[in-house]
Amino acid sequence: MVSALLGFMAVSGVLGKWNLSRFDVRLIPSDEIYDGLPTLLGIELINQRRRLPIFLMETVLGEKTALFPLVDPGRSQRKNLEMTFQGRGRQQLPQVMVRSRFPINFFIRHKTLTMDQTLTVFPRPRPCAGLEYPDPGGERGAQQSWSRGQDGDISRISNYQGGEPLKLIHWKLSARHDALKVKELSAATRAPVILDLAQLPGSNLEQRIGAAVYLVTRMLREGRPVGLRAGQTELAAAMGRQHKLQLLEALATHGQD
Repeated sequence: MVSALLGFMAVSGVLGKWNLSRFDVRLIPSDEIYDGLPTLLGIELINQRRRLPIFLMETVLGEKTALFPLVDPGRSQRKNLEMTFQGRGRQQLPQVMVRSRFPINFFIRHKTLTMDQTLTVFPRPRPCAGLEYPDPGGERGAQQSWSRGQDGDISRISNYQGGEPLKLIHWKLSARHDALKVKELSAATRAPVILDLAQLPGSNLEQRIGAAVYLVTRMLREGRPVGLRAGQTELAAAMGRQHKLQLLEALATHGQD
């Protein structure tokens, strides 16, 4: 009986150690992570074996745990963990502990992995009520937009594809060409704004940065081009998601480089 138990313990230890071999872990942060606000952080477990699966693997990140019951050979699985990062700027991703309870939770083996990966934590938005930027151009500012819309100026004439509204059909030109022609309109844009960090409301730098993040998000959502002037950094007014991320990253790292 003692020999059987010792043999069972030895086999369990060997299988547990084998389960912690030939795998990789990758952390996948979201595009927008804000200081002090919960966000989802993806964690992916990759099985690098060609024949045998991974069983009962746990990944521990801070106080959050994700269980991967089975990962087939050559495949990967992803779980999302809710995390909260403190402080703005570039940060190193935390270490990940990987635990194996295989085969019967008799031995719990673990391995700690250091993630050679950084992320940028954006400042927390701080609403600033009553701050208004006049728009002398109304809904149609001076900046020309080449994106398609429904209420801007005519940008070009194209062939009818079957889904365009009837009001966009150019009837005179269609009769001349014996084919339906439609007007493509540019999107209406509002007058651009350059946010000067030194002129924003706030008793200190962090409050002004938070106000800038709030204004950037609000104005871009309203369809208004936004630029930034922060110390030696100047970004021209523009729109789009990539431009928004560029503005937020500049605010996140301001004064830290």
